[in-house]
Amino acid sequence: MVRKATNRRKRLSRDQRIEEILDAAYRLVQNEGISTLTMNKIALEAGSSKGLLYSYFPNLPGLLQKLYERENRQLQALHLEALNTPYDFEEMLRLTAKISRQNQFERLLLLNRLEADASLRTVLAKTDRQGRSDVVQFLSKEITDNFDVPGDIAADAVKLALHYGEKDFLRSVEDQLKQDEIWGAMMVGAMQELEKRYGNRRKKQ
Repeated sequence: MVRKATNRRKRLSRDQRIEEILDAAYRLVQNEGISTLTMNKIALEAGSSKGLLYSYFPNLPGLLQKLYERENRQLQALHLEALNTPYDFEEMLRLTAKISRQNQFERLLLLNRLEADASLRTVLAKTDRQGRSDVVQFLSKEITDNFDVPGDIAADAVKLALHYGEKDFLRSVEDQLKQDEIWGAMMVGAMQELEKRYGNRRKKQ
């Protein structure tokens, strides 16, 4: 007797299944946005049942929160790996900036779409702040260890350099003026260093 071939799916562990579901949600958010997203759509995309999704996630906002946390966790892991690599201070800063730029490009659409959802915004902001705080804290300490710069100024400089944006600064007029002053000082210092490294080239031509 010939047995019919079946297309039974490989049995996955709980963690593997959750990753598969989050991957499916990632693709849908990237391609279609959030406004038409449903648990049923994610289940179909993941090749799972809607009941299985609800056994892992309480609702759609809960699923999207986990997706956002995963993406931020992966981004912060890249940052912290770079920070703990034995480069000199400037090379470490270059590598950290490169990671920020690349991941902003790769994940910007997803994160912006998730952050735009009113029901998720508050929770996601908390997750985002914690991850950014770890990077700011590490780099600020490196700056204060290598330069005679106060810790609060170092922290604001890191936020500006990594484009963390206004939500990472207090919004009083005093804080905005402080931010502008730090940015101006950073630019002047950067131009002085650039002139030192590259200024003689024009004179030799």
